[in-house]
Amino acid sequence: MPYATIPMVPGPVSLHPDVIAAISRDYGSGLEEPDFLPLYADTSRRIAQLMGTANDVALMSGEGMLALWAALKSCLKAGDAVVSVGTGVFGDGIGEMAATLGCTVHAVSLPYDSTIGCGDSLQRIEDAIRTSRPVMLTAVHCETPSGTLNPLDALGEMKRRLGVPLFYVDAVSSLGGALVQGDEWHVDLLLAASHKCLSAPPSMSMVGISEAAWEHMERVRYHGYDALLPFRALHRDGECPYTPNWHGIAALHAGAGAILREGHGACLARHKAVARRCRDGLALLGISLFPADDAVSSPTVTAARIPTCISWPQWQMRLRQRGLIVTGSLGSMNGTIFRIGHMGVQARVDWMDKALAAIDDALRRA
Repeated sequence: MPYATIPMVPGPVSLHPDVIAAISRDYGSGLEEPDFLPLYADTSRRIAQLMGTANDVALMSGEGMLALWAALKSCLKAGDAVVSVGTGVFGDGIGEMAATLGCTVHAVSLPYDSTIGCGDSLQRIEDAIRTSRPVMLTAVHCETPSGTLNPLDALGEMKRRLGVPLFYVDAVSSLGGALVQGDEWHVDLLLAASHKCLSAPPSMSMVGISEAAWEHMERVRYHGYDALLPFRALHRDGECPYTPNWHGIAALHAGAGAILREGHGACLARHKAVARRCRDGLALLGISLFPADDAVSSPTVTAARIPTCISWPQWQMRLRQRGLIVTGSLGSMNGTIFRIGHMGVQARVDWMDKALAAIDDALRRA
């Protein structure tokens, strides 16, 4: 199978050279060797810095959905009330996941081309919280299928003001490419993954866990393989709940280290600049962007409308023939939206210029 010359998918993204070097090594047993726990602790600190939190960060073996399920199952019981805020497939999906656990879900589903703060969305969310008195409020920071970034400061303040015990935030597609302020947003469960802006393989999930969330887990006492509570012992006394993924943690350590070495602010600015180049370039080519004018577009992924008079499979093939790999979208946007992932190492001006040139050529010549 030929490899893409212009890989611009919204995850798993291309690997950072430092990550490739980290996973090319052999490591000992994380349960036996003394070098492992210091690596785990330093990796947790690096991720916490990117998350904007002083909370513990658990590093779990598995791709991003592991974090989403682990945080729900570790903190919720059947009958618990949950307010899920959705501006896209994943936001609504989290509510559906909670419902499968027997929770009473009050879904505030907003248009997929909008973001939190548009229209009367904040009032609708507040009304749902006051009516249901939930154990948990959930939201997604970057809705990858929609190419949008939800402002979460007002939602976090609402959580604090109304006394919601737990605030659960999916930052899988934003951490490392957009500003995440876990503590300022009063987030109790901050979820992330290795294969997006951290430019590592899809092997690790990360969860920032507040003291309130730990205490809640102690009461729920969920004991599945994906339980978060056993990681509290790892932070306290170095007891791993199961065989740790040393290669995965080393890769995560390298990916986070590359961002911090570049400078967190500089990295965020790079993502914003490449996103702007992408959207300006698409506009010049006559391709419409998906989000509404008052929505906030993500610095890590752009969603755009597939050109008229062509199907998604045809459009995808035209781009592939020119070496550009992008993805379609999900749910109601399937078949009408395509997405360009400019996150992690893919947030490069030269790669974006090549991507735009491929799109231009695909429009000109079938």
